[in-house]
Amino acid sequence: MSVINSMLKNIEQRQPTTSLNEQGTVVVDPVYDSHGVIKKLLIIAIALLVVVLSYIYLPTASDDAAQLPERMDLVTKAQSSKEAEQNNTPVLINAPVVSNSDVIKPVAKVEPIIEEVAAVKTDTKEPFVAEKPMVAAITVEPNTVPSANKQSSFQVKKVTQQRTEQQQIAELLRQAKQALEFGLYQEGIDDLSQILNRDKGNIAARSLLAATYFQQQDILSAQSILEHGIAFDSQVLEWRVQLSKIYITRKQYSVVQQLLSDDFDSQGDAQYWALKGTAAQQLGDHTRALVCFEQLTQLQPQQGKWWLAMATSKDAQGDYLSAKRYYLAAIEVGNLNPAVLKHAKQRLQTLGGVS
Repeated sequence: MSVINSMLKNIEQRQPTTSLNEQGTVVVDPVYDSHGVIKKLLIIAIALLVVVLSYIYLPTASDDAAQLPERMDLVTKAQSSKEAEQNNTPVLINAPVVSNSDVIKPVAKVEPIIEEVAAVKTDTKEPFVAEKPMVAAITVEPNTVPSANKQSSFQVKKVTQQRTEQQQIAELLRQAKQALEFGLYQEGIDDLSQILNRDKGNIAARSLLAATYFQQQDILSAQSILEHGIAFDSQVLEWRVQLSKIYITRKQYSVVQQLLSDDFDSQGDAQYWALKGTAAQQLGDHTRALVCFEQLTQLQPQQGKWWLAMATSKDAQGDYLSAKRYYLAAIEVGNLNPAVLKHAKQRLQTLGGVS
């Protein structure tokens, strides 16, 4: 019993302590600071975002900042080149013609650069004030340069056109001569006609064209070409001589005398004196004929036909002694065809008894 009692006492002594402990202990759940956690997460997210943005945009900004001086140099060079062109305007006198579009082209290249520089966003508050006057200067200057350039280059261009026209005519004349040498008459005629359309007073082209028509037996065309030439310039003796040949073949000797008037005697050559003397002799004007044939005996003394012509005119005038002397001279000089030589000998025999 004693043991049981002691155990009960022990139990009773322990129960109040246990109940006391059970009543005095409060179990509290842990309280977490959610605002602090959210704030920390936001800070970490912002930091990560800043790092990412810095990684993306800082190289681009550095490249733009590196290219900015180069673009500014381009703008400065463009402005300096425009100022140099404006200061050196006297040099433009010998320069080729520059159109408005050619002068304005550099402006079209500079303006995009200025727009790109202005489009770069920086944190600084300094505006690009310097570029605005440059744009105004570059766009205004071309309006003044072309005016002086046009005036100065007009005279140079005009001289070049005149020289080119002469060269073209000379080339056409060369082609026409070459074509005629190879028997390409139509090509030669076309080239010569083209020359006369450009230059009516071209003596060589008109003379060659008339001679070509005459050779092709197109007498009317040759006559028309020469008559138009004489109407344009009546002092060209070469055209008068060629036209006289046509009228000689038609036996229109009076027209030949009109064409080869005494006003052209100072310019006369052997052909001129032969045509004029023949026309005068056929018209019975032996005095004029003797003057012409005497000129020919001096120019071409080795030609017996001129001595024979002198003898014929003297014989027609009744000056038989002079005629006999000229017949004899014609036979001695020679260069006569057999029929003419036979006539001269017969006439000399007829006049043999004349003293």
